[in-house]
Amino acid sequence: MNLPRLLICLVLLTACSSAPFFTPLPQDDNGQFYAEHPGRPAVLIIHGLSATPWEVKTLSIYLAEHHYTVLAPVLAGHGRSPADLEATTWQDWYTNVNESYARLAAVSTHVFVIGVSTGGSLALELGKEYPLAGIVTIGAPVTLRDTRTKYAKLASNVLRWTPHTVLPEEEGHYYPVLPTKTIAELNKLIAQTVADAPSVKEPVLLIQSRVDPTVDPSSANDLYLMLGSQDKRILWLDSVTHTVIRDDTQGAVLADILKFLNAREK
Repeated sequence: MNLPRLLICLVLLTACSSAPFFTPLPQDDNGQFYAEHPGRPAVLIIHGLSATPWEVKTLSIYLAEHHYTVLAPVLAGHGRSPADLEATTWQDWYTNVNESYARLAAVSTHVFVIGVSTGGSLALELGKEYPLAGIVTIGAPVTLRDTRTKYAKLASNVLRWTPHTVLPEEEGHYYPVLPTKTIAELNKLIAQTVADAPSVKEPVLLIQSRVDPTVDPSSANDLYLMLGSQDKRILWLDSVTHTVIRDDTQGAVLADILKFLNAREK
């Protein structure tokens, strides 16, 4: 094979291997969820990293059916392609959360925030800034299981993305690869959340699986000790998935979340 042909083959191989990085997710069932119940408390639900509001759809519908105003926005860089996510920072994600809170605060005097994983970190950041009615975190990270993630900033200089495990039922709703730069942004957000946790005074429910494959379960204990809240507790589960609300076949976790919200409506 001559050199020009070899170069063409290498370019084509690179393009093929990078295809998932630039391929957009389907738009169906991945957009914002909103349901309004005038005069009722509101709940902002924040999906996790690389996900879309599809991740929290069951919870969103459940709380809407119990007459809460519910908003689950699409975070910056999500619901599009991993390349779009690479171009964002954690502050961009937080801007979406801040804007969504303002939208709900305009229609309700009581706003709760629920966040899944990275969404939980963003929820705690919001609690530092605004007087929320309560916060629920689901698998919020302090320490990640994969210790290699701590080197993401350095690795981003040579490795643009890394494969991301997506279960068959999750295909089309999560990115199949994660930008290395985005993992570094997550590390920055975690560090900020740890620094700000003592300033969070709202009631907090920390939901954490003991066998979480993504977040070290010690994260829940660490957050519990760091938070400035007087009203705080940990709900321990044994879910084999990181997103425990999607493993909640009996609805027990949804019921616990509803109970937490109901008890703090006024």
